[in-house]
Amino acid sequence: MRLVEFKDIDNKRLSLIESARIQHAEDLIFWEGSNGASRAIQQLQALTGTSKALTIKWDGSPAVVFGRNPNGEFIFTDKSGFVAKGYDGRATNADDLEGAIMQRAKGDKTKIKGYKQYASNMKSIFALMQNAVSETFQGYLVGDMLFFDTPKKSGNAYVFKPNVVEYKVDANSALGQRIGQSKVGVVVHNLMSEKGRTMPVKKLDMIQGAEVLAIPPTTVNKKEPIQSKGVDQLKGLLRDSGKAIDKILDKNTLAQMKLVDLPNILYTYTNSKVDGGMKNLGKDFIQWLQSSTVSQPKKVKITEYVKQNLNGFASLWMLVGGIMQVKDSIIQQLDTSQGDVQATVNGKPGGEGYVLNTAQGNIKLVKRSGFTRANRAINR
Repeated sequence: MRLVEFKDIDNKRLSLIESARIQHAEDLIFWEGSNGASRAIQQLQALTGTSKALTIKWDGSPAVVFGRNPNGEFIFTDKSGFVAKGYDGRATNADDLEGAIMQRAKGDKTKIKGYKQYASNMKSIFALMQNAVSETFQGYLVGDMLFFDTPKKSGNAYVFKPNVVEYKVDANSALGQRIGQSKVGVVVHNLMSEKGRTMPVKKLDMIQGAEVLAIPPTTVNKKEPIQSKGVDQLKGLLRDSGKAIDKILDKNTLAQMKLVDLPNILYTYTNSKVDGGMKNLGKDFIQWLQSSTVSQPKKVKITEYVKQNLNGFASLWMLVGGIMQVKDSIIQQLDTSQGDVQATVNGKPGGEGYVLNTAQGNIKLVKRSGFTRANRAINR
């Protein structure tokens, strides 16, 4: 979730935002050990023959903050403006918003053209955003823009591309009809207080009228039945290696060794493999570790720890890779099936991914070698 980018406001807010992050299915093992792997496998298997629990995840840009301060004044800005130091970026009118954005281009002629277009887009929707937020609402909505103008139609679908993913929404669907009535679209991730405390969005009833389409981060999408092949093999691997995996991820052991952040390091390494298409996952961990920002004493400890538990680490990466393979197969089936929303990345089926709603918490199904790789390639 991009909300971690607000970490420069204060550390308390960072912890609240990070705790709300939806984990990749294959990453659950890092934080929960064999129980996490079991939960991921069970949920993937439960999708066989149905996909009613899955929703599509929206990918918007830029990140915006809008709402009303304690004085009732409407504020609309982007994430940089909201946390700006040295100038007041919390614009209360369209002209101030334009000026605050253009101020960032000072001294860099290469940025002026881009900032002019961006500032013009933001300024043009200020009044629409203001009219859409109830005067009785106090606080802020944090989200990403989906479109600044009503999307154009291609055939019988509205088409728009706010960031990496291009969306086609059936004009006859309930969502398509709302898009057709709107002039601006925004996906809302969280509510935020004046002091920066964030909380999940339960309702968007503070948004009035139809001109501003405000939707939650995920939307239920009609899909065809799917198959989750390979789950039985994962169950067998987990049955044989679960104890060894729990041993190397035991919190008490890691605390004694002063390696409590090992799960985070494993997660960071996994993300580093995205640009290479996730090839040789786990096999070059030690090599990556030596060139990482991990402290030298910790590098030595981890290297020795891996050598002492080679089978456990090998099984861990086999499970991570196996869960990822089953998950990617499911995503491919979902991407190529028919629904109200069709998402593509670089012309190929696929979007930011899907969210699996479970009683133990939501799980993210994202093809890391697809969306994540494309998203990291953007020069922001």
